[in-house]
Amino acid sequence: MDKRRSLVEAASLVEDGATVAIGGLSMNGAPMALVREIVRRRARDLTVVAIVAGMPVDWLVAGGCVSKVVSGLISFEGLGLAPHFRAAVQRGEVEVEEYSEHTLICRLQAAAYGLPFMPTKAGLGTDMISMHPDTTRHEQDPSTGEHYIACTPLPVDVALVHAHSADSQGNIRVDPKLIWMDNEIVNAATTTVASVEEVLPHRDFVAEPHRTTYPRFMVDAVAVAPYGAYPTANFPRYSYHAQFFADYVQATRDPSAWAEFWQTRVVGPAEQGDLLDANGGPNTLIDIAREA
Repeated sequence: MDKRRSLVEAASLVEDGATVAIGGLSMNGAPMALVREIVRRRARDLTVVAIVAGMPVDWLVAGGCVSKVVSGLISFEGLGLAPHFRAAVQRGEVEVEEYSEHTLICRLQAAAYGLPFMPTKAGLGTDMISMHPDTTRHEQDPSTGEHYIACTPLPVDVALVHAHSADSQGNIRVDPKLIWMDNEIVNAATTTVASVEEVLPHRDFVAEPHRTTYPRFMVDAVAVAPYGAYPTANFPRYSYHAQFFADYVQATRDPSAWAEFWQTRVVGPAEQGDLLDANGGPNTLIDIAREA
């Protein structure tokens, strides 16, 4: 079965009201091309699960797509919190359900394994349980007397990830195998959509099956998107575009500057290649990658 789809077709699998989990880690490996198409389609009322993220969540919030964010951290690292996310939360337009990274991972693992909860010591002695009494609780093991937090399942409708390559059948390869915490969202999700830098012949995957990160039975759609993580990194091919992040933050400080930036440098360009051209072209990323 050929699972290749256009970016538009793949992004359409995220329906309004869905719980969608975003892969990547902070400024690295986010499925930005897929996120951009979701924004351009004007999806609404999404619950976004992002263990540690920044730009993809900010684009979705800026596009009016999000009603709730479940996360450990949404930031631009040294540039501060993601600006639209922060502003929307402060205005009460977006609800936040905040966890530590590991407690959120445990909720995803409970969903993936079909368990009523996943135990962890992360979060003991904090206010997290009182903040989330419906999803976490303090328990004590009757055999050992050990205390732990029980993290209940977090069901995910669609997982979005970016990877280096795939074949037409949906086998996905992250090369090298720096999958951050993407495997947790893929395992928990009902549907997985992957964007990839390139499609390789199926024989390449048969020849080296140990290099397959997500086998085809875990993947529902594959969209070819060279530089599909832009403006985040896709190690080792390219680094994140630091100037884009800086320009983005600067533009958010003035409404008219932001409107122009959003249209000309984010949602306006028709294709992924046009997006890169609007932001300096792929050579900018090649130079950054060489300097990294």
